[in-house]
Amino acid sequence: MRPTKQASPTASLPAGFVRYSDATGFSLAVPAGWTRTRDGQRVSFHEPGGARLLLIDQTDQPKADPVADWRQQEQARRDGYADYRRIRIEAVDYFEKAADWEFTYSARSGRQHVVIRGVVTSPHQAYGLYWSTPDSQWEQSHSVFEEVTRTFRPAS
Repeated sequence: MRPTKQASPTASLPAGFVRYSDATGFSLAVPAGWTRTRDGQRVSFHEPGGARLLLIDQTDQPKADPVADWRQQEQARRDGYADYRRIRIEAVDYFEKAADWEFTYSARSGRQHVVIRGVVTSPHQAYGLYWSTPDSQWEQSHSVFEEVTRTFRPAS
């Protein structure tokens, strides 16, 4: 499924989700009750009492090739993750262009599982949708990331 800018931001949400509309213009569904913080252009949603994290980053200078961008970033950033293990970097059919970078790494709290979707939505707008869970919760938590990406709408 390839979401488009014309898709309705009021699309139905499953139980337990609410729509978040950011001041910069993007919107998406997030689990109800999660706490939100902002750091510049980054907006994070944290599971209360849990370890799951959703982070949305944005730029007005998209890279031409999201797959090549992730490969370059992997080379520069992999040493920052203890026991880093790449699962995949691959193009996905989403908006104009997109790629997923999925990996695991060791943290003090245990093994973490991450997927970051880099998505170009226009010649002057791109987003990074970062989803992190304890590796032991990946399978049951992946549906949250799927709901986030299904309901994501970029700034117009």
